[in-house]
Amino acid sequence: MLGLLSPQPPDAYFSNDFAACRSATMAAVHALRDIPCEHLGWEVPDHTDLMCDAYWLGPPAAQKVLVLISGTHGVEGYAGSAVQQFVLHALAAGEAALPADTAILLIHALNPWGMRWARRCDEAGIDTNRNFIDFEKLPAPAPEFPALLKAFEIKDAQERRRELQTLALAWGQRRYEEVLSGGQFEADWAPFYGGRRAGFARRCIEALTALWQLAEREQVVIDLHTGLGPWGFGELISDHPSGSAANDYAFGIFGPAVACTHDGQSYSVPKKGLLDFHWHPMMRECGCFLTLEFGTYGTEALFRVLLDDHRFWLSQQGQPPASENTPVQAAMRRHFCPQDRFWQQSVLWRGWQVVNHVLQCFEMDRPR
Repeated sequence: MLGLLSPQPPDAYFSNDFAACRSATMAAVHALRDIPCEHLGWEVPDHTDLMCDAYWLGPPAAQKVLVLISGTHGVEGYAGSAVQQFVLHALAAGEAALPADTAILLIHALNPWGMRWARRCDEAGIDTNRNFIDFEKLPAPAPEFPALLKAFEIKDAQERRRELQTLALAWGQRRYEEVLSGGQFEADWAPFYGGRRAGFARRCIEALTALWQLAEREQVVIDLHTGLGPWGFGELISDHPSGSAANDYAFGIFGPAVACTHDGQSYSVPKKGLLDFHWHPMMRECGCFLTLEFGTYGTEALFRVLLDDHRFWLSQQGQPPASENTPVQAAMRRHFCPQDRFWQQSVLWRGWQVVNHVLQCFEMDRPR
């Protein structure tokens, strides 16, 4: 089926290099000769070679918008960029068309610094997907968090792993994952740090949603992620409250394929400060925000490679290493964007399936 949509092999869409991903995406946008395009970009302060690009594809006044985001967690942007390129090539080839009164807002590399350096966080150590919070009302840390932080600091890798496994057994796996990955605002060197201020990506999102007046339009937002869940499986995750209009809207499009975290249906657990929460107030009547998460090597491996990354950068005192291909960075790229053709095929096909289905629902005026 992929061959019907694109003459290129799956691995042609994947690169572990930020600049190559950006260039390929721009070229794919320029190939859409029959679709009007407006392009905006935001440079990372003090890093003029790093850009978050936003492309509005379609009528400027379109009332229905599919927002497709890559690189919220920088290193995960390699796969997200591949999906975006594949979608663009399919549109250019005429395999799908924008329905009337519909646009696509494609946001490429929301966290470009993390994408370049193969990190999930940004240049300030902020996890973009924990940064959308009221900083005047920071949540209290989980009572278990000090014990977790103490385990993070153990130097010996095997001893550290044993202690983390002990905590997981003592608290239960789900509670362990909530404490570890749910978002923390105390240790700026550790994983899942939500920051103490709005980071670069949050400022970009706030600017573009205001500029394109997204609150006045019907939206489906698909945020592309990797690393959590079974190998090659693309889970559609809803963090909308159960019974909310937005959650019902999501089920109206995708049915039981939607996994609601608040009902314990997802491989993900509820979290603080998600990017989703910026959009939720816009979706009181119609629209939804869904994370499309492609699984790789499992939860334990994800936590291990991520903690190794944070400990390495702590040893660097925040300064980038001389090479962009250290063993730690190679491990991050391998976990979050495996160079495996079957996995790549799964990602491209599922990404296209989700995007195409949304466009078809817009055309049929569903689920309203």
